[in-house]
Amino acid sequence: MKIKLTPELAYVIGLWRKSKCFDGLGVYGSSDVLEVFSKEVLDKQMTTSDKLLTGNEKVYFYHTAYRKFFQEVEKEELERFKYLNEYAANYLAGMFDSAGGVSEKGVVYMGKPTRQDEMMLLRLGFQTRKKGDVLVIERPLVFLAFIKNYVKIKQGMKVFEMVKAKAKEEMKTKKEA
Repeated sequence: MKIKLTPELAYVIGLWRKSKCFDGLGVYGSSDVLEVFSKEVLDKQMTTSDKLLTGNEKVYFYHTAYRKFFQEVEKEELERFKYLNEYAANYLAGMFDSAGGVSEKGVVYMGKPTRQDEMMLLRLGFQTRKKGDVLVIERPLVFLAFIKNYVKIKQGMKVFEMVKAKAKEEMKTKKEA
């Protein structure tokens, strides 16, 4: 079975990357993460509903080819996601949905960071700094604008409405010029 990376699969891998459970191929965490992961793997026909297993706040399935592919993509993330395209946007959106957020002060962050995550974000043009156990995105509006169309769990956040309003304002300014 030959598995090909698609933007939609990149989202699932990003989601898995930050919330992976060690039973089969799956995620743990909030009900939103479990629900989106389940829906995505079923929609992409990666498994069937009878083979999708649930446990103590986790959802997973067994598939050797997909597990190997996910691990390969994780290992090669610096090479696979080095361009500002739909693949990178989906991957980062999955990671953001799983372990990212916006603090009350408006600070955009990514939890559970690795050196690879930091380097990938830097290569894509997103300056970051490490603060405790999170990676703070320095230019949050640019980052959020990049992932806004691909976020599934956190798309209802007020900050995304602000990003969309700012984009509309910029489009209006360009038309007037």
